[in-house]
Amino acid sequence: MLSLVGLWYIGSWTMSERVLPGPYAVAAVLYEAMWSGEIWGDIGITLGRIVIAFSIAMVISATLGFTMGLSHGASVFFRVWIVSFITIPALVVMLTCYMVVGLNDTAAILGAAIPIIPILTINIRDGVKGIDPKLLGMAKAFRAGRHQQIFEVVAPQVAPILVASARFGLGLIWKMVLFAEVLGRGDGIGYKIEFYYQMFNMKEVLAHALSFLLVMLFIEVVILGTLEKRIFRWRSQ
Repeated sequence: MLSLVGLWYIGSWTMSERVLPGPYAVAAVLYEAMWSGEIWGDIGITLGRIVIAFSIAMVISATLGFTMGLSHGASVFFRVWIVSFITIPALVVMLTCYMVVGLNDTAAILGAAIPIIPILTINIRDGVKGIDPKLLGMAKAFRAGRHQQIFEVVAPQVAPILVASARFGLGLIWKMVLFAEVLGRGDGIGYKIEFYYQMFNMKEVLAHALSFLLVMLFIEVVILGTLEKRIFRWRSQ
């Protein structure tokens, strides 16, 4: 982090402040926006869209991933769909959603979630395929109940890939939501970045980008990090 700030300082010294303002100037603008409360509404709107889009993407990806991992027929059937959606550019998906659904939040959320679903589905499918059948067979040989087989044999093998997919998906979703806001919404952090870009106000552009970077770092390090420790505390036992 310090090296990144150092590179930012060096870059700002070699360019005009109008083109690349320094970290201190951007932090001052961000502090003022946070202190006045102006920025919190847009952060809340963008976070709400991220939560809904992420939930949709994870539920559909987990359903498809488990189905494809456990059923050869389903894997063959959905493979063409997954490959087709992966090859479609996210920009095309978002514009299609806006044209079909309209310029509203539903289209923005769908446009952010749909491009992520095939990627997460492949991750989860591969994780499900990696379940060791010998361990499951051993559990059956020792007459473990269905509950024990699911929660003590299958779940510990699948949990790491689900957590990794969730982190990966969250990292992609928030970029997609900002992109969707730039293209077709009139509020949120993405809209504000596009607005100040049109004004060529780099301090505000970087301040809004920095605000959401800090929010996502908090979610990644504090919330997801704590959740991961709780889920995998059995490893230290």
